[in-house]
Amino acid sequence: MTQQPSRVFIFLREHIGDVVNSTAALHCLRRRFPQAHLCVEVGERAAQVLNGFPGIDEVWIRPTHQGLWGKLAFIRRLRRERFDLAVILDDSADMVMHAWLAGIPLRYGVSRKPKFRRLYTAFVPHDPTRHETLDHFRDLVQLLGCDTSDYRPRLYPSPEDRQTIEALLSQAGWDGELPLVGIHPGASRKHRRWLPDRFAQVCDALAEDGAECVILGGAQDIPLAKQILSNCRSRPLVFAGRLTILQTAALMPCLRLLITGDTGPMHIASAMGTRIVALYGFSNPDYTGPFGRGHVIIRHHEVCTGCSAEKCLHDHECMKRISVQEVLEAVRRILHENTATCSGSPSG
Repeated sequence: MTQQPSRVFIFLREHIGDVVNSTAALHCLRRRFPQAHLCVEVGERAAQVLNGFPGIDEVWIRPTHQGLWGKLAFIRRLRRERFDLAVILDDSADMVMHAWLAGIPLRYGVSRKPKFRRLYTAFVPHDPTRHETLDHFRDLVQLLGCDTSDYRPRLYPSPEDRQTIEALLSQAGWDGELPLVGIHPGASRKHRRWLPDRFAQVCDALAEDGAECVILGGAQDIPLAKQILSNCRSRPLVFAGRLTILQTAALMPCLRLLITGDTGPMHIASAMGTRIVALYGFSNPDYTGPFGRGHVIIRHHEVCTGCSAEKCLHDHECMKRISVQEVLEAVRRILHENTATCSGSPSG
């Protein structure tokens, strides 16, 4: 690219984990175009991820249910704003079509469908063997000349977010001495969830080991938290439904590790440098797994050879194959290696 763009429009996805991983590319784009006006469009469910993110000049919130008239109004707005570069951190054919209809002259993205490739100025071909967001988006910003030598997701919880976490932990009676283990039982899709009674067994075993568990999640995960509690002899802390996205990020450095399925909080934890025991079933950790090293991935999908995808998705067969004992072994190994200070993050 010979001429520096003055107005850059960046399309982001709508799921929390995808947007967390996209912050690595956002950081690179800000450094590549330091004088440009950077406008980001993001799905409303994940917009909080960008709170406090440095260098973003403008954020447009995309409604979850936009509809045809909403899309047409968006394209008209996009045309009025006269952006000269669109960076599409997605493989969506709709997004490149919108950028083309809006008259944005330079359009860079990830292409999944060959018939839409003529709409791109340049593209990264989608490769199902590579990480969906981390690898594809890094390749994309490299096309634009970005330095990716420090390519990592970044989150920016505020001092107020950290103070909130300190207050909640103090009120809950955590003294900062017992190892704190996060439990995230929910997921956007049911086939990514482990069983609540098995989470309860993990909580009880860790309590006997002298660790404290804290159950996390959104308001939609409160019923799962209650199921875990009803099966527990111990009394884990329950923060489900009480934290914002960035308050969840602020909590992560306090945890020795997080036990979770393939979820947005898994990516929040990895962005904050917290180690993870990730429980995978039908989905592929090579494609959607956490950033960084030191995580433990537990998956037995290979045992399901011969059963249908529908059975895995609806009967949770792959997740049922993950035992309490192997989760505890992974957790105890990390607890033995790791300490947490609850004092900061690698995202600054």
